[in-house]
Amino acid sequence: HRAQRILREINQHHRHKFDHFDENFVERLLNHPEVPELIRTSSLTQREWQVLGLIYSGYSNEQIAGELEVAATTIKTHIRNLYQKLGVAHRQDAVQHAQQLLKMMGYGV
Repeated sequence: HRAQRILREINQHHRHKFDHFDENFVERLLNHPEVPELIRTSSLTQREWQVLGLIYSGYSNEQIAGELEVAATTIKTHIRNLYQKLGVAHRQDAVQHAQQLLKMMGYGV
């Protein structure tokens, strides 16, 4: 799959991080020429993209907090804001949203 290939390629350069959208991945994603304008102009912050990627990767809130080296309450705030911006109410809805975004970008998840 294209998404997995891209993630592996990025992982080779950033072995200390990943299964998710790290800062460099988010930056590359948002500047990628094949990414729809809707995603590029998304109201999600870079950190919210990272949190979405970690949710998509199956991380718990506590694991996300540990990975991003912030308090669990900070992650809850990011998730609340993320859900509001995506118009979803549940974690699984956010995962499905991430899958749809990746498919739209041709990553065939």
